[in-house]
Amino acid sequence: MTYTWSKSIDDSSQADDNVTWLGSFTSLQDPNKPWLERSLSTFDIPQVVQFSYSYDLPFGRHRAFLGNMPPVLEAIVGGWKTSGIWRIADGRPLTFSVADGNSLPTYGGQRPNVVGTPKRNHGPDWVDQYFADPGVFQRPDDFTLGNAPRAMGSIRTPRTFTSNLSLGKQFSLARVREEMNLEFRIEAQNAFNHPVFGTPDTSVDDPSFGQISYTSVGPREVQLAIKVNF
Repeated sequence: MTYTWSKSIDDSSQADDNVTWLGSFTSLQDPNKPWLERSLSTFDIPQVVQFSYSYDLPFGRHRAFLGNMPPVLEAIVGGWKTSGIWRIADGRPLTFSVADGNSLPTYGGQRPNVVGTPKRNHGPDWVDQYFADPGVFQRPDDFTLGNAPRAMGSIRTPRTFTSNLSLGKQFSLARVREEMNLEFRIEAQNAFNHPVFGTPDTSVDDPSFGQISYTSVGPREVQLAIKVNF
């Protein structure tokens, strides 16, 4: 089991599950005041708890229970091993923008004004409107710059919970060749089919502002694998 507590601050970063953006950068909102870009990194995740295990089930030959079962039953019940990885993590800081803010020439993307303390909506409709008070974010006047920080740690993407589990067994093939065996595995990604929601729309003047329209982790996937070891 591992627990990670961290904090990352920079003046330019991107967070994405895709690596095609590596080597790119985000333009400054105001090149005359680059220090205003200093904020939490967009990939900052304060707390992560991860638990992994591998366990031999105690049934079958040379194990605690049913060690003298018939060979046919041993082939079905005995010798199984299970393993898994569980991960719970805080969300990332949100970055806000104005899609139609009449940005000043040569300047980077424009950010909104923040006129209060942004808070997450904890009601049953939070997927449809992630922000408790969307009015906290306001479109700046034309050709002016907003006061929102580059990344906002007071409100983050949803927390994530993932679980990847497997169950496997080895069958001896010593009659064919010494030390040879056949390994059978059942693997489940997102084993409990727990939804992990994506990032809400953070473009202030979008009709869908505050809505979450996708999940960042896919539904449960189960695969079977057979491997010959020799």
